[in-house]
Amino acid sequence: MAAEKIECASRIEGVVVYARGAVVTRRVELATPLPRGAVELSVPGVTLLAEPGSFRALVAAKEGPPDAAGAARDVLGVQARLVVPPAPASKSSLSAQLRARELAIERLSAEQTHLHLWREHLGAVSLDPALARRFRPGDPAARLRDALAVSGLLSGELAALDARIAALDAALERARKELTDARLDAAQATSAEVEEKAPPRLEVVVRLAPARGDAAAEPALRIEYAVLAARWWPAYAARFSRGGTQVALQLDAFVAQASGEDWKDVRLALSTADLVQDTRLPELASLRLSRAQRPARRGYRPAPEGLDAMFTGFDRSVAALPEPAAQGTAASAALAPAHGASKKPRLPERSAHAEADLADTGATRRPPPPPAPLPQAPGMAPPPGVPVMVAALPAPAPARKSVGLPLPSFGGGGVPAPAPMAAPRGAPLAAQPAAFADRSRSLQSASGMAEEELGYAEAADGLAEAPAPLEPTDAWLDFDALHLPRSGPQRGRLVREGPGQARRAADQAQAAVDELEGPPRTVDPRASRGQFDHLYAGESAADVPSNGRLHRVALIAASAPSRPRFVTVPREAAEVYREARVENPFGVPLLAGPVEVFVDGALAAQSAIGHVDRGGVLRVGLGVEERIRVARNARVDESSAGLLGGSLAVEHAVAVDLSSSLGMNVEVEVIDRVPVTDDKDVEVKLLASQPRAEPYTQEDIGEPVRGGLRWRVPITAGGKASVAFTYRLVLASKNEIVGGNRRE
Repeated sequence: MAAEKIECASRIEGVVVYARGAVVTRRVELATPLPRGAVELSVPGVTLLAEPGSFRALVAAKEGPPDAAGAARDVLGVQARLVVPPAPASKSSLSAQLRARELAIERLSAEQTHLHLWREHLGAVSLDPALARRFRPGDPAARLRDALAVSGLLSGELAALDARIAALDAALERARKELTDARLDAAQATSAEVEEKAPPRLEVVVRLAPARGDAAAEPALRIEYAVLAARWWPAYAARFSRGGTQVALQLDAFVAQASGEDWKDVRLALSTADLVQDTRLPELASLRLSRAQRPARRGYRPAPEGLDAMFTGFDRSVAALPEPAAQGTAASAALAPAHGASKKPRLPERSAHAEADLADTGATRRPPPPPAPLPQAPGMAPPPGVPVMVAALPAPAPARKSVGLPLPSFGGGGVPAPAPMAAPRGAPLAAQPAAFADRSRSLQSASGMAEEELGYAEAADGLAEAPAPLEPTDAWLDFDALHLPRSGPQRGRLVREGPGQARRAADQAQAAVDELEGPPRTVDPRASRGQFDHLYAGESAADVPSNGRLHRVALIAASAPSRPRFVTVPREAAEVYREARVENPFGVPLLAGPVEVFVDGALAAQSAIGHVDRGGVLRVGLGVEERIRVARNARVDESSAGLLGGSLAVEHAVAVDLSSSLGMNVEVEVIDRVPVTDDKDVEVKLLASQPRAEPYTQEDIGEPVRGGLRWRVPITAGGKASVAFTYRLVLASKNEIVGGNRRE
């Protein structure tokens, strides 16, 4: 019983964008109620850039999740086919305007080039009013008048050309500006606004089995397919409030796609995984020792024996057809039978395939010797009816077989082109027509090229070697791209089709999206995803037009408490920097990317964060805190040391003063350092520190230092605080530190 055919509409419901590529989910609007028997559903309007082998249909309950659990029907098959509209596709206003601007520029440029050439030609004309002959009677005045008239005419033509060229230059400038505007409009428009109004589309045909049992629940059908022209970059926005103690962290993404269809009001999810990567766990195969078994059958089957013999009758029929009467060249005249020759019909010659079959059987068939040419004087043309012999061509080689090199088809190599017949050695070289000579050279070069490319080799005993079995690569398993040619050396054998227009368009869109550069400070998810992949599901619907441009999309948001941190390095900069520490409020890791920092609704800074694991601490810089001031002062004293005064002691006393105008108590981290040395003749010693300092290595920012000191100084609201430390350098009095001992 034939399945009932029903056409259904669909809309894009959700998209999962991977590191490269995306999987699109369409929800099919089914007619209610569906027939209980087998149904064939037709879903038109799918983009032509979808991957042909990626279509999948999922049937679920009406209100259930998008999986097969609880489905009342089974999917029997899914097929995608190209649908070309019956009427010619009409261009949209944007594409038609863009094409009109391009044609106008081409027309004006061609006319400008022509006028410039004509201007140069006329400008090179020189007038000579002198008489042609000395003794020829003539009126010199009339001669001058004619020369002046011609000069005036030439000047007028040149002036008109100059005016036209100037007008063309202005028109070209306007046309180029209009083309730039049209291209800008097309770049900012969606694919639906730029593409044709009725472009070719794919139609997905889903065959559903009859309903099982007495199930009355209506199914929900979803179609999934993959597109490769899509990618994304992570981005963040941190909005601080309540004096920096509360933050609303938002995870955004820059998404670009050129799939040929706009994603409007869809559930968007982002994944760090690769679309084409196999994520299945490896399976350990068992090692079993038993009787030998036949190897598993594979999808590849060699071509049947005697395949070329199938076309012997066809070749014989083609060879028996009369030659076209339109061949009036010298070659046809030279090869025509002589006048008065016998008109007895001759048997058709064997085709190349028949000769190959004869060689396979082991029989030896030598071509008949050519007729001897008639004697003629050197330099004379041959009489009509006598075939022309070419002595320069080599003798025909014996039949050879391929050695089994990979060929672009299933079933082994084709038959090489037959070599042209050659004259015996010593035969006089006759004048040959150009057409026949060109044909002979082309046949010879084609035969030599075929032998060189296909790897023909002759066995030592003169017999042909058997072809080695040909095993195709995985690329030959794409059965949709295979076909049987009707003619040519590969007829009867499967060959691969080249990429069509849709495949080329998909490759161009993928290359354009892959070459996109992200905004400043963005990092490719492939570079910061780590050892595991993660999925970020959006909480709200999103719109991503199909124009290959970047679009910022909000995914998820969460609030968390923020712990402010104030840090100062007064020896390098007399400023206090504010930093917020936030524990990752999301259940997934955060990738490296840019972050926009807002404090009380105003944009405070644009920074970047690194990779933060689940439950890790996110550090966001908030810039300089102007309400806390810092000043560093140093005093240096030199004195003699040692028993005989042979050493020099340089004592440094450093004081750091802090003052705050904030309305709350804060803690400031003061970072400084003392010198370090590996010289045994130099001594460095920390004498005092108030308050007590702790060692600081600066490994948290990836730049470790030696001799670092850190103080955590509490400051009351509107109060002051200070840090003081003293260290001493002891070195030989005859030595001096480069740049002076008083370095602080």
